[in-house]
Amino acid sequence: MKLRKSRSHRAASALSFLDNARESHQNTGNLMLKTAFFKSSFTLPEELQVAEISFDGHSVTIYAFKNAPAAKCPLCERPSRRIHGLYTRTLADLPWSGTPVRLRLRVRKFFCDEPSCERRIFAERLHDVTRPFARGTNRQRNALEWIAFSLGGEAGARLARELGLLVSPDTLLNRIRRAFVVHSAETGDEKDLRVVGVDDFGLKRNNGPATIMVDLERHKIVDLLQGHSTELIAGWLGQHPDVEVVARDRSNVCREGIDAGAPQARQVADRWHLLHNLTQVVEHFLLTKRTELKKAVMPETTHDGAETSKDGKEGHVPVTEIPDIRAYEHIEGPARERHERLVEQWKAIRRLHLAGAKVKDIAEWTGTSRSTVYRYRELAEPPPRPKHGRKGSVLDPWRPYLIRRWNEGCHSAKRLYYEIREQGYSHSIDIVTKLISDFRYTEQQGKRLQAPRAPKAKKGSIAGVSPTARNMSALFMRRQEKLDAEQKAYLDRLCASDAALADAYRLTQEFAKMVRKLDGEKLDGWLAEADASQAEVMRKFAAGLNKDIAAVRAGLTESWSTGPVEGFIHKVKLLKRQGYGRANSDLLRARALAA
Repeated sequence: MKLRKSRSHRAASALSFLDNARESHQNTGNLMLKTAFFKSSFTLPEELQVAEISFDGHSVTIYAFKNAPAAKCPLCERPSRRIHGLYTRTLADLPWSGTPVRLRLRVRKFFCDEPSCERRIFAERLHDVTRPFARGTNRQRNALEWIAFSLGGEAGARLARELGLLVSPDTLLNRIRRAFVVHSAETGDEKDLRVVGVDDFGLKRNNGPATIMVDLERHKIVDLLQGHSTELIAGWLGQHPDVEVVARDRSNVCREGIDAGAPQARQVADRWHLLHNLTQVVEHFLLTKRTELKKAVMPETTHDGAETSKDGKEGHVPVTEIPDIRAYEHIEGPARERHERLVEQWKAIRRLHLAGAKVKDIAEWTGTSRSTVYRYRELAEPPPRPKHGRKGSVLDPWRPYLIRRWNEGCHSAKRLYYEIREQGYSHSIDIVTKLISDFRYTEQQGKRLQAPRAPKAKKGSIAGVSPTARNMSALFMRRQEKLDAEQKAYLDRLCASDAALADAYRLTQEFAKMVRKLDGEKLDGWLAEADASQAEVMRKFAAGLNKDIAAVRAGLTESWSTGPVEGFIHKVKLLKRQGYGRANSDLLRARALAA
């Protein structure tokens, strides 16, 4: 019996020892796990002391308290050691691996011993951890603000949920508003403004104009103003008297607003707008020279060198009768109905033109634009049906070779890519891969690939460009070193046929060179030549420049421009589209200025 008792006693002791060892090992492991988890994942201020970390399977809770012996009163800032009481404050913190984290702080209340202070009892402040009355930590607030300013409400809430931050879209939008108000009150960057770019853009399609102000030295948006008017720009510039340079476009609204709000500032006209204005007036001028544009393409000359028309008579013979359109009756379906409307429009324009009506009146009576009237009144035949062909590709020079190699049995896009790269192809392999997949689909349809025929030259084309007013205005603005032989020959014939066209082309080239090279010293000489030219359009353009001569001269001399402003306008429109309809003026302004 004694042996049995001793054996049972030893067995019980062993089981008890194992249980105690297992419990001790488990506690030690939990403590080590908690310590490692805290050190690797959380960094709290030194003034806080962590008492415990617990995990209930869904969230992590950190219990901490402040270990300072005294606290300062928030009003009189006198330290106090007399404790009034304690309470627990729960704050939401940044998540850990998608798991929500809560911070439970034991906060003390103190007596204020200053007799003159209005506060008798105050709670100790935790400025490094959170704000008074806040429900989250500072780092959680900063993270949500970054998400809100970067993505907005809906997209930001989706990202926050994936990261373990449970927040609604409306809360993120409210954080944008509050953070922007605090940031505007704390910063004073607008006091150092020296160079500003101003421009207008549309908040809504065909409605809702707005004005953007950009600091061109720091490359950042300064302000977004709802509306675009002289008074609005003048009022904003009046609040910033340190502005020295303002870059703008050619609009009268910006010019008058700057004159009224910042008369001391130097205005700089944007160079792109100067070239754009010149292109517009040249295009309008070439609309009146369509006959010369067509004659210069394929001139027909007699034995004595005089240009003749198709009927053999010298000079331009206007058509007095509208020809029959039965040749166009082969068009069927909806395309025929659309073409019939164009033909009826052409007939109405031709009748009014032959009757002596003005272009402006014809455009109003027929409901078309003036450019359409200019184009249709010169057509001796009805306008043909528009033909839409295949767009050109960078692989067109190597397309016959690729088709031949495909028919020979080489179907590897990578191998064909290396072969044509040795022949001069300098683009990506993706284009070759797409073409080879088209070849494979064509072969699966039971068709055989054939080498394309050489394209026929279009009648009346100048190196692939038809002689329309818009295309010719682009040709007028193009650098002479980028013109090919055919384009140069066409321009020589065109300038030789009309002195006004020759002056317009010469002055256009000179002005474009002056803008590109910032040769503002040549502006006075160019204006004198434009006033004495035979092209009336250049005289009018020079008169417009003289009305804004100071800003134009500064634009042709200084490097400031509204190019960065246009880039920021694109950014603002992108932010507005990211708002999914929740980007009204205050939210859009806050996000744009924070960006």
